[in-house]
Amino acid sequence: MLRERVVIRLALDETGPMIAAILKDNGVELPGADWNHVFPHWLIACDGDDVIGCVMVLPAKPVGYAEFLLVKPSVSFKLRAIAIRKLIIAAMATVQAGKASYVACNIAENNEKFSGVIEKLGVSKFHRRTLYVKRLTP
Repeated sequence: MLRERVVIRLALDETGPMIAAILKDNGVELPGADWNHVFPHWLIACDGDDVIGCVMVLPAKPVGYAEFLLVKPSVSFKLRAIAIRKLIIAAMATVQAGKASYVACNIAENNEKFSGVIEKLGVSKFHRRTLYVKRLTP
C-alpha cells in the first residue's frame, strides 16, 4: 500500500543536498545557500531510500513555522498527496511539541490546489503577504 511506503524522518545534514535538489526541481533556487547543515530544522518524506519531499520546521513561541513544503514533481500524484499530507501533519506535531500556540506557513497565491489540501486540515487563510529574501554573506 502506498500510504505505508512514505515515511517521515528528521533530516540529517547529509540529506541537505537532496533537499536543495527538491527545491530546485520545484523552481526554488537559493544561490550560495549552504545545504550541508540542515539538522534539526528539516523533515523529509522518504519512499524507501529515495527522499521525495521536505519541509522546514521552525518551532517558536507563540507561533512556529512550516515552510518550503515541497515534493519531487516526478513522483506520482497519489504518492505526492500522501507525502504532502504526512509532512503537514508531522510539521504541525513538531511545532506543537515546541509549545507553540499556532503554526504558520506561506503559500504562493496561485497554488489553489495546495491551499485546498491544507484547508481540509483545519488551516485558515490569515494574511496576504509578499515574501522577501536576502542572502547573508559570512
